[in-house]
Amino acid sequence: MKLQRSSENPVLEANPKRAWESGAVFNCGATLCTVDEVSTSAVCLLYRAVGEGYIKSADGSGYDNYVSSIGCAVSEDGERFIRYPRPVIEPTEDYERFGCEDARVTRLELDGRPMYMVTYTALSAPAFSGYGNRVALATSGDLRTFRKHGPIIPHLNNKDAVIFPELIGGRIAMLHRVFPNIQIIYWDDLEQILELSSKSAESDAFWRSYEASLDEHTVMRPTFEWELSKIGAGPPPVKTEEGWLLIYHGVDAEDFYRAGAALLDLEDPSRIVARLPYPILEPEEEYERVGDVPNVVFPVGAVVRDGVLYVYYGGADTCCCLASAPLDGLVTELKAHPV
Repeated sequence: MKLQRSSENPVLEANPKRAWESGAVFNCGATLCTVDEVSTSAVCLLYRAVGEGYIKSADGSGYDNYVSSIGCAVSEDGERFIRYPRPVIEPTEDYERFGCEDARVTRLELDGRPMYMVTYTALSAPAFSGYGNRVALATSGDLRTFRKHGPIIPHLNNKDAVIFPELIGGRIAMLHRVFPNIQIIYWDDLEQILELSSKSAESDAFWRSYEASLDEHTVMRPTFEWELSKIGAGPPPVKTEEGWLLIYHGVDAEDFYRAGAALLDLEDPSRIVARLPYPILEPEEEYERVGDVPNVVFPVGAVVRDGVLYVYYGGADTCCCLASAPLDGLVTELKAHPV
């Protein structure tokens, strides 16, 4: 089963009228939200934006003068978006001075009140350098103002972190990626997340122990040819009766980025229930094959509306796109491929 692209693709492109998003917009987290100007069923995207003026690096591995921030856009129909005029998250701290990238957003109830928890990649080193990547956390009650909490896994070069939209066994659960696999971690509450992100002997001991036992926390490893280079979580997992639906990305030996799907056990999401052996989306259209980083579909956001799974993804590190499938149909297809 394949995801079907929206006829409106790309749903967001660079905006030359605003310097901060004039170069590229892509890799958009998504959630259903309430915003004053639109209905309560609005889709909110938190998208990565780069201003124009970056240039190809001398060794061809990426771009120089390349710093990302995160913008917000809202839509009633999920395809035509109104953008906020300024970034909602941008580099202001030393740990993110080279960019704020690839926000994932989860609406989670903590102590009886809803909160948007946003994980993003904070760069303390230049983009494309391969180091200085940390998972940072920001929280918000309205997706307009955000409180930054800094890197929450301080000792590990890390990306692709997604928080589950419900507590698992009473604890906050998060998938993340220490190359090349997907791992899981649990915290008792937000206070523990912040305590273990601090510079302290307790924090240092906890993360050194976690890193030493990383295999025990590994959920998924690259398995199929189309994902053998590395994998990473996409949107936050979607709860279904059959398990947590995880949309993820896989990268092959030629650096083609594709999207895959798996089901994780509801009570123990470290256990894979089913996994499709083939990608559900791969670079085919020009806006996915040609761009700042060619041959990329990179899923980051997902919402369910009227039984349809809408997946928001980046195309070639240049634009934001949408593809969808009936949720029940995708889960049924997954069940035909148990692990």
